[in-house]
Amino acid sequence: MKTPGCFFKTAVLLLFLEFGLNFSVFAQWSQPVNLSPNAVSALLNESMGPCIGVSGTTIHVVWADRFTSKKGAIYYTASADTGLTWSTPVAITNINGNAWNPAIAVNGSNIHVVWREIDTITQHRSSHYKHSVDGGSSWGANVLLDTAIADWPAVTVSGNMVYVANDIVTSASPYNTEIFFLKSSDNGTTWSTHQQLTFATGRSEDEAITARGSQVHMAWNDNRSGRMQIFYKRSTDYGASWGPDVVVIPPYDYGTMVSANGANIDIPCAGAVTGHYQILMAQSSDSGVNWGTQTNVTNDTAHTFYYPYMVRDSNDMHMTFVKSGVGGQYLHSGDGGTTWDSQYNMGFSNITPFIAYTGCVLHVIIPDSGHINYIRNPTGNSGAHCTTTTGVSPLPKRELAVRQFPNPFNMQTMFEISSSENPGNFVLEVYDVFGRKIITSLFGKDKTIIIGRDKLLSGVYFYRVIQNEMLIGSGKMLAE
Repeated sequence: MKTPGCFFKTAVLLLFLEFGLNFSVFAQWSQPVNLSPNAVSALLNESMGPCIGVSGTTIHVVWADRFTSKKGAIYYTASADTGLTWSTPVAITNINGNAWNPAIAVNGSNIHVVWREIDTITQHRSSHYKHSVDGGSSWGANVLLDTAIADWPAVTVSGNMVYVANDIVTSASPYNTEIFFLKSSDNGTTWSTHQQLTFATGRSEDEAITARGSQVHMAWNDNRSGRMQIFYKRSTDYGASWGPDVVVIPPYDYGTMVSANGANIDIPCAGAVTGHYQILMAQSSDSGVNWGTQTNVTNDTAHTFYYPYMVRDSNDMHMTFVKSGVGGQYLHSGDGGTTWDSQYNMGFSNITPFIAYTGCVLHVIIPDSGHINYIRNPTGNSGAHCTTTTGVSPLPKRELAVRQFPNPFNMQTMFEISSSENPGNFVLEVYDVFGRKIITSLFGKDKTIIIGRDKLLSGVYFYRVIQNEMLIGSGKMLAE
């Protein structure tokens, strides 16, 4: 199915500063697109294993379609143009099997998918893995990851290292689950033996995992104390050894995930700090060595919130979660989680939305009425990848005064630089939201450039001014 995105009108706030002006573009979320038009009962992962993964401008999505209570398969679709058009969904597992709860990790053209499979005859639960090396065009054979009773596998990838964690039933009576870990050092071709990571009575489950370089970070639900709490542990040597279990969010909690961006590690969850579950978050700014006091992100005792999932790009943080009785919500912080904007109501059902970004574009998938809906915001992300991932190469900076006015504009806009140097050395570049360079122009003797509205369609654009491979200034502008 290929469906173009449709966009709402952009709302713009102008903030005039001493040297020119900047502006913030508020939500311009598209109308929903049904990614699973032929599904019987499509669901995403209930354990916060992400069902969306990105690489460059390509988005990959998986879900489970439940044909009956004992029959289902994992489906896959992709978009190579930042969500504007989508491939026809294909089943990547046996449609006569019983597959649930997929999770996906993407690195370039390598796509790694894990899921929980229930044997249709013995009802035995186990974790499975499948790999595509060509961006989802074809898929390898199913790989059985364990023979024990296992649930909720999670997967992450960093280079050729692929990591999987799942919770395995170690005792049926009294009931006990522990988290186990295995890895592949050759991009999913061969796998290590299982390594047990938790050793406590009760339920250690619903693990989330992410990796950056040699570091692997994991968070999970754990009731070893008699109440469910959020625990964290990390490895700094590619999963060879692990640090201690650390309680990062102590109230009655559930439904966690872990995000890593540079040295920033963020762990949100649903926590019962009052009579209602709220979205709580623990944060570390030193790669998980130290943790600050948990924060209450929603802080709304009148409503219940759960199923948080988030991505981070520098200080730009994007979170999705469910508001009970209302549906999926989106929340943004531009200062690393210190403050949060107002919630944006995406609607749909009360279960598990997932979010990702490609450059400046935000992507959300959320189930509703047995289908998987997709919505996008073409200018929702303002972090570092808003330029670098879309192909606008990062440059060393040398700040000078660059002024662009008016902004927004409907006739023409002017760029002006304040410098005593030869203006011929200054170059203006203008990019669209997909990172395509659409204007290159040299400044005139009066150190100005005028861009006519006839050169631009309505929408948001990004500009930068360069001098001798140095970034002088950059910003956003809106053509009405």
